[in-house]
Amino acid sequence: MPDFDDEKQNQDAKGTKLYLFILLLIMTIGGWLIYNNINTPKLNSKGCPVKGPHSEHVVLFDQTDTVKDKPIVAKDAKLFLEKIKTEVPQYSRLSIYVIKNDPEGKNIEPIISVCNPGDEKNLGFFEKSGITLTVKKYMENWEENFSKIIDPVIVKMMDKTTSPTSPIFEMVNAVSINSFKHSKPKDIHKLIIFSDFMHHTDEYSFYDNSNINFKKFKTTSYYKKVFTSLRDNVYVDLYCYKRFDNNQCGMKVETFWNKYFQDIDTNKLDFHRIGS
Repeated sequence: MPDFDDEKQNQDAKGTKLYLFILLLIMTIGGWLIYNNINTPKLNSKGCPVKGPHSEHVVLFDQTDTVKDKPIVAKDAKLFLEKIKTEVPQYSRLSIYVIKNDPEGKNIEPIISVCNPGDEKNLGFFEKSGITLTVKKYMENWEENFSKIIDPVIVKMMDKTTSPTSPIFEMVNAVSINSFKHSKPKDIHKLIIFSDFMHHTDEYSFYDNSNINFKKFKTTSYYKKVFTSLRDNVYVDLYCYKRFDNNQCGMKVETFWNKYFQDIDTNKLDFHRIGS
């Protein structure tokens, strides 16, 4: 029969183990809360981190000369944007610009700019319990109401317009400065352009076929004027749509833009042909 001292020692040992377990549990939960607080950024009214998005995903849609034809229909535009949305990492920003007649690139603002705040379905129990109602609303807008957000954007993109210029270089330059230059990305940036890629301004026009030559372009003063650098941290996707009345998106155009984006320090480039 165990004496009183042995029984007390056993009880003390069990109590010590229980206290250690509780202490370890408190330290684990406390450590997680501290880690989560450090790694969960405070969001602004657009669902973007206050200290800046983790990366920028920028879409340029060429609206010049759409009075002549419809290079891309609304249904396809919506499908492309839905696909692009799925590739935007958490806490990164999606901005959509429309290329218009603005050869100086002075009035360039996105028609929409919204961040991916993450998906509640991918969070654990403790993470879900820390979500505020505001952040939950951002998540719902991104996951469930994205169509409502982009529908008016697509309507604007589908407006038929005519333009004396198609300043693609100026748009790339402006986006590089506005979206990429001053950012400190945690993820890779992405630039997506929908266009026939027939740049046209008074200073340089692809409608002179001899100008679709990067070696020639690089010797011009205009090259120096529109030069920018993507600093080797931007993936580029080019979606070239053919117009109904000419033969664009050929190898000559593709070769020019491949060399151009290599020259301005693109990390990766893909060229796609879409449309009729």
